[in-house]
Amino acid sequence: MKIGKLSNEQLTNLVLNKLPSLSSSTLVGAGIGADCAWQKIGDKLLVSSTDPITAGKMQSGKLAIHVSCNDIAACGIRPSGLLIVVIAPPSASEEDVSTIVTQASDEAAKLGVDIVGGHTEVSASVNEFIVISTAFGIVDHDHPVPKGKAKPGDKLIMTKSACIEGSYIASKEHYEKLVGKVSKELIDEASKYEDSISVVKEGEICGSLASLEESINQYGFRDSAVSLMHDITEGGVYGAAYEMASFSNVGLRLDKGSIPITEASRQICIAMNLDPYRLISSGSLLIASSEEKRVINALDEAGIKATVIGEFIEEGYYLIDTDGDTYVLESPKTDELYNM
Repeated sequence: MKIGKLSNEQLTNLVLNKLPSLSSSTLVGAGIGADCAWQKIGDKLLVSSTDPITAGKMQSGKLAIHVSCNDIAACGIRPSGLLIVVIAPPSASEEDVSTIVTQASDEAAKLGVDIVGGHTEVSASVNEFIVISTAFGIVDHDHPVPKGKAKPGDKLIMTKSACIEGSYIASKEHYEKLVGKVSKELIDEASKYEDSISVVKEGEICGSLASLEESINQYGFRDSAVSLMHDITEGGVYGAAYEMASFSNVGLRLDKGSIPITEASRQICIAMNLDPYRLISSGSLLIASSEEKRVINALDEAGIKATVIGEFIEEGYYLIDTDGDTYVLESPKTDELYNM
């Protein structure tokens, strides 16, 4: 099998079709494009998500906190706690383990999220650190929540820029491959992208915007101004946008020329022969909304750049290239991170 996430077809046939039926307390369970589970606990909702960091090397502790907390934030909710599992290779030193745990602790403290438990071990089954985090958040009954699925006519909004996490990992773990091909100034810029990897702030802002329609969803909660949000992780912008459309059973028209990317990220991807739009990008949030101006204005007031990069349509997956030609947008592929 290929390294990386399973294809949508594999995920459906090998995993999702094998899972047991959900109980009545689980409102949303596992699915393609569904990163979080929603469970009703009394008059509140518990939202949870889990994710591994498998290619972050000695940046894994830092990245693990953000990858799962970003999923919770993509539901418009502030994460409140998480569990973390650290699996170290036999080649790791005690100092390495301490570094990974310290990274995770520092990032959790910055976000105001409690690390409430987990597991740590050394295993001959791995040759690099694997760090898995499971985050959760609780929704009060008066808090608006996303409608749940994108609708035809919704605009696709993207915060920040493409391949933030991938550029950061490249600058920290593959510095020697970049020297002489990318200026030191741009490499140094990308090495500071760790400050942009969280989407908790923008997720909270979008989630707090109640829809102007003042509608109530099927679970008795107010609808927010966003239909659906998804942080851009493995598979990059193309993969995340495709997953949103697939999960919502709608089509997508994506404008490549509108996707923002920094010069540092662009040069790093050229130097390493990577497709920046299929490179992991924790730090960017995709937002589907019919109230795009309100959403963009709210983000702008908080100092967060947001750009419309496409639109959801009735059916079909299309990519408008920079030359204006339209192509079929292919389903998610193995992340470019593994080509580093």
